[in-house]
Amino acid sequence: MDITKNNFAEQIDNITKNLKRSCFVGLDAEFTAILSGDGFKHRLFDTNKERYDLIKNEVSKMIMTQVGLTMFQYEREFDNYAAIGYTFHLCPQALADIDQSFIFQASTLKFLCKHNFDFNKFIYDGIPYLSRHEEKIIRQMIHDKTLNSNLIQKMEIEDEKKLQQCCSEVSRWLTSGEGETLYFDIESPVLRYIIHNEIRLRFPDVLTTDSLGNSNKVLIYRDKYVEGANSAPMAVLEDNLMNNILGFSQIINLLVEHKKPIIGHNLFLDVVLLHSQFIGPLPKYYSAFKKNVNNLFPIIFDTKYISHEMGKKLSYDELWNSNKLQDLYEFFSEGKCKKLEKGINFIKLSTPFNVKQSYHEAGWDSYCSGYCFIRLGHWAACETSGSYRPVGPKEKLAALDFYCNKINVIRGAVPYMNLVSDDPPSHRPTLLHIKSMKERMINIAKISSVIESSGSVDIKRYGNRTALIAAGTRNT
Repeated sequence: MDITKNNFAEQIDNITKNLKRSCFVGLDAEFTAILSGDGFKHRLFDTNKERYDLIKNEVSKMIMTQVGLTMFQYEREFDNYAAIGYTFHLCPQALADIDQSFIFQASTLKFLCKHNFDFNKFIYDGIPYLSRHEEKIIRQMIHDKTLNSNLIQKMEIEDEKKLQQCCSEVSRWLTSGEGETLYFDIESPVLRYIIHNEIRLRFPDVLTTDSLGNSNKVLIYRDKYVEGANSAPMAVLEDNLMNNILGFSQIINLLVEHKKPIIGHNLFLDVVLLHSQFIGPLPKYYSAFKKNVNNLFPIIFDTKYISHEMGKKLSYDELWNSNKLQDLYEFFSEGKCKKLEKGINFIKLSTPFNVKQSYHEAGWDSYCSGYCFIRLGHWAACETSGSYRPVGPKEKLAALDFYCNKINVIRGAVPYMNLVSDDPPSHRPTLLHIKSMKERMINIAKISSVIESSGSVDIKRYGNRTALIAAGTRNT
């Protein structure tokens, strides 16, 4: 189901209910940019700390435009899974001193167009959000009673005119003596908050409330002490405002609160962006980044890493074409895994996406990640017990516990990022150190041309006459 700012409020109770009932949640995201070019090329020399240090400043300029979440609920009586899928369309907001900015890379635009990305939903209908750091700033303004004046200072001309129009209309209404109530229909939650505050400030004898079942209405009573009506407490107005401007961050808070296992595929950049976009600025130290993520999301599984490791148990003829998400999903969904011919669970997509099998659409990819996790978990549990039979979600999670919080690393010195402990030692062969015997300046291009047929290698200069070579495998 597509979730935009137009239906977010009406769906959040259902989303909350489905999340609470889930045994794990598939996650995927689409970004405004990818880190490309020689400066961000994945190199076999890279430790995770070096890679984090390299990308942390650039990643802060990127955002997730779509977040896909699929809640997998286990139906014990049928030994099946119901998958409830959502694609959340996000758009940053400008509020008080917060003016979220980002880059859109031309190559990413081209990629998104190729996969029918809906830019209108992103720009016009995107759900707002705040990082925890930004939320803290806004709540401090509320505490200091400076938020309203700050919002007024940053108002657009149209909103400023609307505010003045409402105040003028209240003034005329009070003078004329016509009717006991007056109301305004204000769609913008920020403007609605400002109007409540300004009317109370300018006309201290009136009562304002929005508690008539229509949260868009600002209702004004002529008599502050009218029987049967109460002025909406400022705390309620502030809570209403915060719920509206938090937007998708409420979903992040639900994931944090309920600690559901999060399942994704190739999650390194997703995890970094989760921190940057929804926690706060990326910390200076790699160890602090890992600690922050793990404190909020203590159970994360990466099917890219799991499939890479478990694939080592299969023969060449049994193995999937690649462990890209599409290939992995189709391998399992088309029944090609000979290990899973008995006792596997049926998985039904209860809340389908708009376009089924539209890869690189965040909702669909989140479903595929969870689907693969269920199949990998079933295989692992049966391998552990020695028999192929029905397996419940707790047994799947236990069987894959070894892979928990290990995030796949593409073409680096180590195979994964460990969110709860030290990263593993390098799994690459020892570096080869070479020296030019004739040339005074070693020629990297020449070295590359000589050895490129040997396999996957990276080369870097290590002085005027020397260089280091990192090989992908011992065979190379």
